[in-house]
Amino acid sequence: MPSTPRPSPRGPHPATFGWALLPLLVPGAGAPLAFGVAAGRRPAAATVAPLIAHTAAFLGFFALILPFDVGETPDWAMWSAFLVMIAGTVGATVHLLAIRRYVWGAVEARPAPRPGPTGDWVAPALDQAARNREDARRLAEGDPLLAKRTGVGRPDLERRLDDGGLVDLNHAPAEVLRKLPGFNAALAEQVRERVEREGPFQSIDEVILEVGVSPGFERHLREYAVLIP
Repeated sequence: MPSTPRPSPRGPHPATFGWALLPLLVPGAGAPLAFGVAAGRRPAAATVAPLIAHTAAFLGFFALILPFDVGETPDWAMWSAFLVMIAGTVGATVHLLAIRRYVWGAVEARPAPRPGPTGDWVAPALDQAARNREDARRLAEGDPLLAKRTGVGRPDLERRLDDGGLVDLNHAPAEVLRKLPGFNAALAEQVRERVEREGPFQSIDEVILEVGVSPGFERHLREYAVLIP
């Protein structure tokens, strides 16, 4: 098998003509060998299909000749073998010359993949949501009445302020509370009953202790919960 010449910027190396002439230099086996090199370098239908065809023709030549004794081969078998030989030498050589530039031309570098949506907008959106929660929480601490009027922590109401997904544990309905991380319908009802019975919670620690939030969800609760009096 010939070595792989490095492609020239102006086209295939002249030495690749030797590869294209293999069917003439090695009748019979030259065509499968040359197309095998082509398929290895450029695996595509344009190289794999002729490799299969010329390999089958090479084997077919012997299938036409070997069953008969020397001098007793019928004319149809002789002519068929002759046509197979012509196709496997002249035809294959013409074919190889036609695809020489395709097989031995410079391989175009694939463009680097573009960053997906994660690198484009998700991270900045998360950062913005965190800033919105911080601003809304400061508003709730400094002016609880205004926070209520603007709908901070109440995704069930029409809101005038983007609070980044905060939920007011003291006023949001159970349908909203059960969507919090670590909450379920029972915990949501427990929170509502506790607030109606004893008044609003004063701290997140109080919620965690009285309601029994799983330790694995405490961080998420502190991030998304707000307590408006």
